[in-house]
Amino acid sequence: MTSVILVILILLQLFSFYLIALLYAKFSSLKDIEKKHEQVLAEMDDSFGAYIAEIIDENNRLIQELNSSERTIATTSHEYAKNENSKKEFKVSNEIPKSYISKQLAANSYLKTAATTEKKEPVTIKEKVLFYADEGKSKDEIAKLLQIGKTEVELFLKFKDK
Repeated sequence: MTSVILVILILLQLFSFYLIALLYAKFSSLKDIEKKHEQVLAEMDDSFGAYIAEIIDENNRLIQELNSSERTIATTSHEYAKNENSKKEFKVSNEIPKSYISKQLAANSYLKTAATTEKKEPVTIKEKVLFYADEGKSKDEIAKLLQIGKTEVELFLKFKDK
């Protein structure tokens, strides 16, 4: 009778060790997942920081461009005011002169921005497929250029928005 009880206790003890080992494995896998999530979160934070820094730089450049155009407009309006005073026709006006940006200045600003942003070279196969498709190449030509199957090219083109 005692030997049966001893065998049952030993089996229960082995079963409990198995459960403890299983719980430890689950716990360690959860720790790994948590570390990966923290890493992804840190990468996202860095990406947003870089994006915000880029926006700040662009805004500062735009402010400088606007300030330089306002100086030009102020000089022009000052010369206009001198001409009006010399004509002895002084009109009192409560309107604040509106600052404007000429079409030429806006176009130059856009061209500078377009020149500074470099066109990225396609790196992944998907980017290359979409790049060649935008150039007007057929699916067969793209498949030959990239040495991949036509079906794969069709799938990339079909799911290009995702």
